[in-house]
Amino acid sequence: MNITEEIGNRVRFYRKEKNLSQEELALQSDLHPSYIGQLERGVKTPSVNTIYKITKTLDISMSDFMKNIETIDTAEDSYAMKSYLLIEQETAHDQRAIFEIVEKILSMRPKKPNQ
Repeated sequence: MNITEEIGNRVRFYRKEKNLSQEELALQSDLHPSYIGQLERGVKTPSVNTIYKITKTLDISMSDFMKNIETIDTAEDSYAMKSYLLIEQETAHDQRAIFEIVEKILSMRPKKPNQ
């Protein structure tokens, strides 16, 4: 099972634990109901922002939601999610330092013509 499928399984588990339909979860999370179904089936890889919306609706911390997901080695998984999984284990101080380093690196890139 890859990370996308595991996240989908967790969305389904916590949604059912809260006695919510896919439509109710979608509405409360400001997402489309068909997208919730795609997430639960492991068809779509959610962004960190999407996971935040869902976990907020389900009243579970992102940290608890993502706990013990270790399968992050498939190419189809998003690098944002892989980064989150690595960084969320660090202290708040180290997370801030990592963020500042990444922010600095990104600011040093040449501007794209349309920016």
